[in-house]
Order: sequence, then structure tokens, then C-alpha cells
Amino acid sequence: MKRSFASILVFTALVVIFMISGCVQNVYVPGSDSTDWSSQAVDGHVKAIIGFSGLPDKALVKAFGGEVSAEFDFIKALSVRIPVEAIDGLLRNPHVVYIEPNIELHALEESYLWGMERIFGAESFVFPTWNTSTGTGVKVAILDTGIDQSHSDLAGRVAGGKDFTGIGDYFDDNGHGTHVSGTVAAIYSNNAGVYGVAPSASLYAVKVLSSTGSGSLDWIIGGIDWAIANNMDIINMSLGTSSYSQSLEDACNKAYDAGIIIVAAAGNSGNRPGNRDTVEYPGGYASVIAVAASDSNDSRATFSSTGPAVELIAPGVGILSTTPGNNYSYYSGTSMAAPHVAGVAALVLAANSELSNIQVRSILQSTAEDLGMKPEHQGYGLVRADLAVQSAAGVTPPEPDPDPEPGNAVTVSSIDYSLSKNLRHMYISVQLSPVVASASVSIAVYLNGGTSPYFTGTITTDTAGAAKFTLTNAPSGTYSTAVTSVSAAGYDWDGKWPENTFAK
Repeated sequence: MKRSFASILVFTALVVIFMISGCVQNVYVPGSDSTDWSSQAVDGHVKAIIGFSGLPDKALVKAFGGEVSAEFDFIKALSVRIPVEAIDGLLRNPHVVYIEPNIELHALEESYLWGMERIFGAESFVFPTWNTSTGTGVKVAILDTGIDQSHSDLAGRVAGGKDFTGIGDYFDDNGHGTHVSGTVAAIYSNNAGVYGVAPSASLYAVKVLSSTGSGSLDWIIGGIDWAIANNMDIINMSLGTSSYSQSLEDACNKAYDAGIIIVAAAGNSGNRPGNRDTVEYPGGYASVIAVAASDSNDSRATFSSTGPAVELIAPGVGILSTTPGNNYSYYSGTSMAAPHVAGVAALVLAANSELSNIQVRSILQSTAEDLGMKPEHQGYGLVRADLAVQSAAGVTPPEPDPDPEPGNAVTVSSIDYSLSKNLRHMYISVQLSPVVASASVSIAVYLNGGTSPYFTGTITTDTAGAAKFTLTNAPSGTYSTAVTSVSAAGYDWDGKWPENTFAK
């Protein structure tokens, strides 16, 4: 056993909640007497152990609407299922000594991480996808509060970094950056703690946020510049602002032009219906993959920002990862969702180092799993590590019949337009009917009635049968789109598309 009993207590300690730089954090604090029960509730009830000063009082539990499942006289305790709202009242009873979660204990191996299990599809830890790629040789810059490279689950993963906050060291004096880093590349070979999406990727601690979880614009831009100069493959920015910045967009564009994959949190400014464009920057820039947050029920986290700039969704509620001092904490936020995508991008690059950042981005889009949400909530869908690596490595499932039976017709049912939050970029979505995934769609976009296309492009449809194109810095004018080709195995395109115009 590699972990002492004392370290196990880190995982069974109770929880205190506070806010920091765009994420909600549930931090284990040994000896604390407050627990985030709502995060553990099912149908408003939780499973708990109640300790008493004398004989266990089953009648008291039932009076508060609870059920007793087991009695432990030798420790004066009951195993119960109780309503969340009953806990405060029970704790005020002088005979109740404590109430604690009825947690699950396991052999001292890696902790169960629901987010990891979800993005690897039907695979279970240790994931078979890792036989193809673990992220070896891929350089990931974590622009954040720094990284605690002494953490046992990050041993050997931090290859360098740079401080832009003025303290002279990229050590994490906040915790946020270390948590993000663990999701990207925590090791799994030590049979302890947690594991990352790409456990062999190299992490670079680019400290652009201070101990308070905030940082100035020039620090962020300096960090991006450092990433370009040091040939990073991926930048993860689990940070954001609601204010548009030309200089920050320019920096992101430079990094993208240099071949870097840029991943950022979409923001935590969403509302319950998700009916506003609230994506924050840098996630709102066309050169950046904006990642929304999902929960363990495949629903959008209510705090997760929404809008046309959302490109992917990933687990972001109750994410367990590394924190400074060889500790572990549950955090929630789109800050936690973004590193899942950055990790998958690292797996894809390691599986096929010849891919460009544009090609990697396309693979992440085309292999995402549709969760049945609006595009403004999920983008292309849930990032899928297993499918993305299969696509990159050329080990996808068998190809469709190259000579299918004729007679299946496909048509373009709609062409829709939308604009980015800053109104600079335009998105065009071409929908096929019936829904056909992985079809190749080509378009020509005309501006102000011109005879030569302003834009041409080809992209594959997502699992919802939509091909989504981005026109960066689109000028004002009237646009129309012609579909020039639709190619899908087993289908014949009827050659038609709806008339359409859009005034920007």
C-alpha cells in the first residue's frame, strides 16, 4: 500500500465551500464540521452516519423524515437516509454528536473520477485508449496560478514554466492551477490519488494569476507570448473576463497562427435556462476552444456560460483533482471542464504528431458526443477521448460500405447564421435531413451579391447532422450561402439547399 492511513483521511474529511476566480471549490479540510450535502443528494436525500452521545435514537431519525438502514451499538451510531433539510435540525439535538457522509471506501488505488470515466466512453480505468496514446511528448502550458510540482501525482510532469506575477516563482500559492494540472496530466502509475486525461504529457507552469486567483491583462498576454516562444503545443486558460480585449484576442490569434491549440473556460456566468450569450474571453475568441461544463447526469451545469462561441462541453461539476501540499479537492466550474479538453487534445497530438492545430480541433469537434442540448449550451457536444484518439490514429471502426445500396436521399434542411458576442465573427450552420453524422459538406459564401465567393470551406457534420463553419472578422454586409457538395456514405444528396440571406 503506497498511501498511509493518515493520507486516507484527506479523502474522508469534511467540506468547506468558497468562491475563487470563476470556479466553485469544495476543499477538504480535516476537522471541519460543515459538508456540502447538496452535492451528494439524490432526490433530496443523502446517506449518512449519525453518531449519538448515548443509545442511538431511531425514533428521532424517523421524526425528521429519515430511514434507518443499520444500527451500530458498539459505536453508538446509525446508518441512515435522511432529507438534506433535516440535517441542521438533527445537529441541534444535544444527543447528536456528529453527522457525516456514508462514503464509499475502496482499495488504495486511484480514486473514481466520474469525469474521466465519462469522456472515455464505455472504457473503464485503466483506459484501453492509453495503449495508443498517453500524451507523450506533448507540451501543455497551464496559464493559471502556478503548479505545485512537488505533488506526488504530478511527479515528473512539470517540465518548466515562468512567473509573470512578480513573485519570482511559479509555485501555486492558490490551488487553482494545480487542480487544473492534475486533470490534464496527473500520473496513474503510483496507484494512489487521481489520474489525468493525458498522464504522460509535459506540463508548463505559466503563472499569470496571483494568490488571489486574479491577474492583469499584461500578465496573460505575456504568458501567451512565452508559450509561443517556447513552442508549446497546447495552452489551457481556465480564466476569463466579460470585457472584450483587442490585445488579448490578438495574442490568441498569434498563438493559433503559430500552430498552438488554445483551450479556455467558457465562463461561469450562465443562468438556469441558458438563454443569454454569456461566454467570457478569451473563450469568446474564434481562435479559442470555449468549453462549457456538464454534470454527472449529462446536463449543463446551471452556472455554465452559454452562447454561439461554446465549442465543446466537458465534465465540470464535483471534479476531484490535485491541490498544493499533496492534497486533493473537489472543484466545480468551467475552469475544471477546460483541462479535460486540453488533455484530450494532448492525446490526439501524441497519437498523430503530423496533425496541425486546425486538424486536432476538427477531430475534437467531429468526435464529440451530442448530449441533446442546444448548440449554444454544448457546442459540438461532449469531448470524447476514446473516439478522438481513434480518429487521430486511424483506428476508427470499420468504414461504411464503399458501394452502398442506392436510394437513401439526404437534403439540406436549413442554413442558419449567428454572431459572436463581440459581433466580429460569424457562424454558419448547415443542417442535413435526415441526421447524418460524419458527412462532408462544402459551402461557398457570397458577400453583397458578389459573383466570386468571399469564403469557401469544407467540414464534416457532427452527431446532430450539422456542419458548422466560422468566418473570423467577417465584415458588415449581406451574406448568402450556397452548398456546393454533400458527401455521405450510403446517401445521395439531392443537390438542393434553402434560399438564405443574412445582414451583418
